[in-house]
Amino acid sequence: MRFDRMVWQWIVGVLFLIWILFSAPKLVCMQVLFNIIGLFLLFIGIVGRLYATLYIGGMKNSGNDGNSFINDGIYSVCRNPLYLFSFIALIGVLFLKGQISLIILGGVVFLLIYRFTILSEEAFLRNKFGESYEEFLKNTPRFFPNFSKFKYSERLEIRPFFLHKEIKRAFVWLLGAFLIYIISIFQDFGFLPVLITAY
Repeated sequence: MRFDRMVWQWIVGVLFLIWILFSAPKLVCMQVLFNIIGLFLLFIGIVGRLYATLYIGGMKNSGNDGNSFINDGIYSVCRNPLYLFSFIALIGVLFLKGQISLIILGGVVFLLIYRFTILSEEAFLRNKFGESYEEFLKNTPRFFPNFSKFKYSERLEIRPFFLHKEIKRAFVWLLGAFLIYIISIFQDFGFLPVLITAY
């Protein structure tokens, strides 16, 4: 059976939403620190995704010439920067809830889901580009970047449709953060019940 990332994202997303709706943090005294860390990581995640999209938007499987893969800019230091920055943004959003258990669980679930996605994409690109992609796999980390290998071309082709699409996604990330704040306010005023408190 084929692994469908979007199905799993929706299933996990609904379960996490239920948790967020009906739980509260035990470490209330740390909430300001959690908020600062969360907003910082969310900012890094959004900006990082925008930067990665400049390089790969619309050219994921065929490069800017139709016959290559992207290995320039952020893709010279990490094979999957969009997923890396999504991970950072997600951890940032979860920090806003103030529950360490939720942050750890969210991080582990994300890495499990995207591991299958990444392996599937790599198999496709390996089959399509052969030896040159094998070399890229050997020299470029899969997820955590190695900035010593950073390189970029003099010119960059940008496809505005995909950049605009990514800007819209950035607002979804911000909406997620906003919803967590609204849920916390509703819980504080008793409009939403708190069924569990968690570290």
